Amino acid sequence: MLIVAGVGIGQFLNSFPEYQIDFFPYLKILGTVGLIMIVLEGALDLELSKEKKPLIIKAFLLGLLGIFGSILIIAPVFHFLLGMTFSASVLYATPLAVISSAIVIPSVKSLLEYDKELLIYESCISDIIGIMIFNLIVSILQSNEIGSSLGEFTLEVLLTIVVSMLIGVGLVLLFKFLNAKVKLFFFISILILIYALGKMIHLSPLVLILVFGLILKNHHLVFIGPLKNLMTRMEFVKMEKDFHIISRETAFVLRTFFFIVFGLTIDLSSLVNLEVLIISLMAFIGILLTRILLLKWFAKEAAKVVEYVAPRGLITILLFYSIPKELSSDIFQPGIILWVVIITSVYMSFGLIRSGGDAPEPQLEDDSTSVG
Repeated sequence: MLIVAGVGIGQFLNSFPEYQIDFFPYLKILGTVGLIMIVLEGALDLELSKEKKPLIIKAFLLGLLGIFGSILIIAPVFHFLLGMTFSASVLYATPLAVISSAIVIPSVKSLLEYDKELLIYESCISDIIGIMIFNLIVSILQSNEIGSSLGEFTLEVLLTIVVSMLIGVGLVLLFKFLNAKVKLFFFISILILIYALGKMIHLSPLVLILVFGLILKNHHLVFIGPLKNLMTRMEFVKMEKDFHIISRETAFVLRTFFFIVFGLTIDLSSLVNLEVLIISLMAFIGILLTRILLLKWFAKEAAKVVEYVAPRGLITILLFYSIPKELSSDIFQPGIILWVVIITSVYMSFGLIRSGGDAPEPQLEDDSTSVG
């Protein structure tokens, strides 16, 4: 609905050529900040414990293998039907292989607890791993050296994990001792700064955000020993609640404007191309088959509705527009991205509506700030 609204506004603005605006820079800003808030929102919903270890492992396998499986099916479609080179096909297939946590997180609030947690873990993991794999593929294609690129990638992952833990603990303590009256938005600006710095020094910035949220939610696992008495449980609970409210509200607003602005950038001529529609449907079928097989192997106990929840959205669009110019292909039709986003989202909506009778009644939240 938001994308269609953006397309409508774009068509209206096209009647005033003297006031044409390039919306692409705004799209990237909205998408990046929105992604930070969405990952933080998702991390604050994830509780780590020994009991949930099997769930986390299953979500990791679903996220990782789902990306590789989708790439293996979608890339040949681009290679043989569009005539793209194999390397370009793999690069362009990667954004379509990533599940969008921006759509999943607010859409699964009323599902059973197990299914909801599985989908939130999987979508966040898919976002982060998807970005890392995309950057690895870009590095390999730019340098033409697989060995050195894989070595740098491994080093960056290990360094990111260590730095993330240190920064996460430091940010929690900083928030405790910060005396400013306006804390939350100031702190969000710090998170955005850390994301930008992480990207500049080739770390995985979303991991930094994810780890901070996990530390805040699961403080009892991190603040032990010498760190145990630095903050009380009530201080952690208040901080977690404050961040949950601000991340949820901000993510909602940014998500809304992102998809409207995305609609403004769409060229409608690419949507009426029959070849584009056929290729999009084939990509969707590949995504669906991969998901069904993985769920049967790794999550048989999940409800049927989980098969429907694999939407492509914000992260897919951001990665597509992040493809370097020297690696871009004029053969690829951008309409494929839009069609896959729409088809997977409509399919998810159909599944959620169909399973509505089996889902538990959503609980009202104490702070009355639910926007999902």
